[in-house]
Amino acid sequence: MSKPYPFKDRDAYAFHTRNVARFAKIIAERIPFLDSEKAYILGLLHDYGKRINEREENRFHGREGYEEMLKLGYDDVARICLTHTFHIQNFSDEEYNYPKEWLDWAKTKLRNYEYNDYDRLIQFCDMLTEDFNFVTIEQRAEGIARRYHLSATQKQNLIRDALPLKKHFDTLCGTNVYNLLGIKDRDY
Repeated sequence: MSKPYPFKDRDAYAFHTRNVARFAKIIAERIPFLDSEKAYILGLLHDYGKRINEREENRFHGREGYEEMLKLGYDDVARICLTHTFHIQNFSDEEYNYPKEWLDWAKTKLRNYEYNDYDRLIQFCDMLTEDFNFVTIEQRAEGIARRYHLSATQKQNLIRDALPLKKHFDTLCGTNVYNLLGIKDRDY
């Protein structure tokens, strides 16, 4: 039986989700066709599935969040719980250190969607906090690589797939979104 939020870093989780939400709202406020309140809610709930410890329980947090939000009738949130992990919809298994059955499930579900700017926004904002810091995509990739034991190639692929998200939102916002959000390129 799962305990609510079983991970040691509950404060880091709260910091991360609140700031993904805050960053998504700030960016969405600059883009006329996005609803900033919706962006905020999607950011706040994107990691809902992390209420379980996926490694200890051998259950994928993306699936946990997706299925729970569908049960509750929150289809847009369910979608984000899944899509935020996969910057490229047609990913290859080698890019992730997840079990094959998790990846096969995700590929099947992702076929039902065409990514939109809410998917891309949460994917991007998810890459901007590490521990208790606001970071660049490259810095976040370093942290993810450490936690999930990614190879150098996997880390580089993560960066490669995430950088177009920044460029996309730089263009839509008409500014460097790192500056908009107060993110400095620094060591942490």
